[in-house]
Amino acid sequence: MIPTIDPAVSHLLIAFAFAVAGFCLLRWLVARTATDPGFLLINTLCRPLLALPWVLLLFFSSHFWPWEVSAEAEETIALGQKIVSTLYLAWVVWEFSLHIQPIIIAMGERWQERLSYSVIARTLQLLTVICTLLSLAQVFGYSLSTLLAFGGIGGIILGLAARDWLANFFGGLMLMLDRPFAEGDWVRSPDRAIEGHVEKVGWRLTKIRTFDRRPIYVPNSIFTGIVVENASRMRNRRTVENFALRYEDVKKMPRILSRIDELAQQVPGVDSQEPHYAVFLRYDEYALVCQVRVHIKRTDRVGFLKVQEAILLLIARVVTEEGASFAYPTRRILANGSIAN
Repeated sequence: MIPTIDPAVSHLLIAFAFAVAGFCLLRWLVARTATDPGFLLINTLCRPLLALPWVLLLFFSSHFWPWEVSAEAEETIALGQKIVSTLYLAWVVWEFSLHIQPIIIAMGERWQERLSYSVIARTLQLLTVICTLLSLAQVFGYSLSTLLAFGGIGGIILGLAARDWLANFFGGLMLMLDRPFAEGDWVRSPDRAIEGHVEKVGWRLTKIRTFDRRPIYVPNSIFTGIVVENASRMRNRRTVENFALRYEDVKKMPRILSRIDELAQQVPGVDSQEPHYAVFLRYDEYALVCQVRVHIKRTDRVGFLKVQEAILLLIARVVTEEGASFAYPTRRILANGSIAN
């Protein structure tokens, strides 16, 4: 006699086989498209996708138990399905927010300038937490209107008790929306002793690493009332150098300045599109003071100093080639022992 299999058990076995097949197919798809930028969204949501067959199996199998369940148990199963569905959707959005940066990068440079990774990620995470909590409260039978009314009263009380925290929170929100600086930028404030590279922009604090590697934690509310200079967004950096020639070289000075101005534009790293000059500035007590001004494309300190060094060496070379000399204070001792400047 051939033993009969309960239909519920057969349904569960078939569902399990489909779940295994779906899991293997999705894992193959994720592995196959891991390096393909066209399937970036699949790679971003790989973990929720791989869990999807088992979630569907859980939902399906809850309706095909090989034994009878009571009405109360059915209500508990339905409640569990709603909770799992809510948490699964929250997980999908949370995973998406954690990997939003490569998605925006893949959209192109135009979107990178308009959108902030941190703003989108943290906004999605905040909305996910709020919507998940409200959804779970509604699943458990709490009235949404009552929760919102209580939240309004609680918000007023919280706002009065945590004004500084809220000021920092909204200050961080304005930093993320206005984007006066981003993580990695070199910033300084002429109003406060703040200068360094931004390491992290949080909801309450901004972490800045100074040049001597000390961390500074600045409350975000401070940035709403001070001037912040973002040195990383300079198109170029200007350098202005003075040098002094002897009065004996006054006839050689026009050619020296002309050559310096011409050759300085040929130095690698100099921005020849910006205003530049090499001019005679003024008569000094012992010298003819000249000035050179150029703009350097390199905005980082090391690169800027190297180009500036090349310009200073160029000035010295041109002055030497033209048979002139730099001026410096001198004193002459006369025969009677007195000193003449």
